Amino acid sequence: MRGSSSFHDLIDVFKEGFVVGNIIVKGRIWRGRFPEEYNIEAIVESIECRGPLFHVKVFTGRPPYYKPWVEIHSILSSACGVTFGGMVEDAVLDLLSAHASPGGRVFVEYEWDPVTIKELESGIPPALSRLGYKLLVRGFTWFKDWYYPEGFMEGGRKLQAEKPTTPEDAREHLKALALQARALIDRGVPQGMERVESRARGILLLLGLNYGL
Repeated sequence: MRGSSSFHDLIDVFKEGFVVGNIIVKGRIWRGRFPEEYNIEAIVESIECRGPLFHVKVFTGRPPYYKPWVEIHSILSSACGVTFGGMVEDAVLDLLSAHASPGGRVFVEYEWDPVTIKELESGIPPALSRLGYKLLVRGFTWFKDWYYPEGFMEGGRKLQAEKPTTPEDAREHLKALALQARALIDRGVPQGMERVESRARGILLLLGLNYGL
């Protein structure tokens, strides 16, 4: 029996649709290459317009070897005058966090996001980038930047983020993030990236209050 919070349930959320501001986001869903894989075309609907904005691929897992994961990809610049950034992005990341069980893994493409691209290309740790920080404050503690310079053979650039499996894993992940934040503050951030330093100081304050790190 599947739990109340799982990526399988996320499929139902997109099937039923959810409200973001004055629009509805609803998914057109079809099966993928494997029994556990689903594809979702996320369509925004308003009174005057209807169009696709991004895609979702869901793998519900195959115990004991393959953990569940979700990928947000093929994000368009806009649809019906709606951009992915802002309210839509926050709503989608909230859903990913709410439905990710311990060890749940997400991939979020950032080709559409010039701020995150610039920060990561400047050597900012993934968790301290604009997109990474949004995932961090939603409970994801392990990060990896996937970037393939050989012509996007593996898809667009994306961040991988995972929920910790155990409290011990969470503490180890957060210790590593605290070290990255302290090192970044000590060496200084590139000009024009003061928000990154604010995120780093925020992480240290948060971890210090909650974990004594």
